[in-house]
Amino acid sequence: MSKQTMRIGIISNCDLFIPMAYTLANQGLQVCIFYAPSEDPIVHQKVNGFIQASKLPSRYETNPADDVYDWLKDTQPETVFVCGYRHLLDVTRFSGVPAYNIHPGPLPSFRGPSPAFWQLKTGQPTLGFTIHELSSRFDAGKVVWTRSIANLPQYHYGMVQQLCSQLCVEGVAIILNALRQLAPFPEIAATEGTTGAYHKRPQLKDVLIDWGKMDALEICNLIRACNPWNKGALTVFQGQEVKLMDGMVTELQTAHPPGTIMVRGDGLYIACAGGKSIKSNMLYMHDGYLPSYHTSIYGLNHGVRLGS
Repeated sequence: MSKQTMRIGIISNCDLFIPMAYTLANQGLQVCIFYAPSEDPIVHQKVNGFIQASKLPSRYETNPADDVYDWLKDTQPETVFVCGYRHLLDVTRFSGVPAYNIHPGPLPSFRGPSPAFWQLKTGQPTLGFTIHELSSRFDAGKVVWTRSIANLPQYHYGMVQQLCSQLCVEGVAIILNALRQLAPFPEIAATEGTTGAYHKRPQLKDVLIDWGKMDALEICNLIRACNPWNKGALTVFQGQEVKLMDGMVTELQTAHPPGTIMVRGDGLYIACAGGKSIKSNMLYMHDGYLPSYHTSIYGLNHGVRLGS
């Protein structure tokens, strides 16, 4: 299996495969793309632009039941990487082609479709990324590469997804090198004390701020986990949805009930459970972005409470 003739298949329904495809193509490998169109029009436009500019052979999914397997037969890749795909693939129909899934979370502790969200929401000190062998169950195959980075305060969901797409290029290179040399993959030691857990796609209750129970740090973690895909963490005011798009834990102590807005000279503060507060500079309301210095337009004045 030589570098010049190796044909790499990529299966995806998002834009996270682009750094990998670009790098592999620039290394002289034959890259073939199977793309299940994203429901996000911005992502779809980005992928279309990349495919047109790169001129890589590509096929768009129209029939989820069979298209990907027909593509495998026609393309005959020597290795396949899956980077975001909503359906469970039948590995018995891969005809022995080695296939690997890129997962933006550590395994087995963050199985499921949205590991970046749950890592951020739960305030993990580090963020993990994994490549594992494709198997008959979601996120259950043998782990062949893993990487972790510090969970920094400026990281949000979209940034973590992009970091995964960039860092996984390293893992893909290691896997391809092992396949060329017919060598075993480096042994990945299981993290001591790690238990398996499957996290479902976030539902309404998962993105909703519980002002009575969540402290300042928990609310800021939720905001980061919801940005930008949900336009922030959700709360309500007078029956209307309001989303906090950013939040920072402050040193301001307050006896105000959680959810109470405090307008100060340098911005908008909100009381949280535990007596601390967060500062928020940007909200989303009435289908528009609302900077904190304009919140009074909608009645978000000093002393009113969110969440009611």
